[in-house]
Amino acid sequence: MAVIHVKHQPELTAEKAMEMFKEGFAGKYEVYKAASGLRDFTIKKSSLIGVAVKLKQEKDKTTFIYTDTIPSALMGLLFASVWYTILNRSKYQAMVKEVKTFIENAPEFK
Repeated sequence: MAVIHVKHQPELTAEKAMEMFKEGFAGKYEVYKAASGLRDFTIKKSSLIGVAVKLKQEKDKTTFIYTDTIPSALMGLLFASVWYTILNRSKYQAMVKEVKTFIENAPEFK
């Protein structure tokens, strides 16, 4: 799990943030509302590789919390093993790095 604090924007909602990610990753990844309440939205590369994102608003800071995930529940049940994660670690790390770079460089978050 990774955490990035951005410029405090109390008016920024998870839905608005998701739209910014959709625009930023258009044509490359699918971005959609997360099924569980633990994360706000998912950035999906494939049914096996993705990043789950949560926007956290506090009194004086705005924070993105994100982590790698297996976007498909069925694939998660079938492949959510230590071996699968180890074998695909570089793919997860690359995507997490892309998300980090997007957050750090998006003018909307500065």
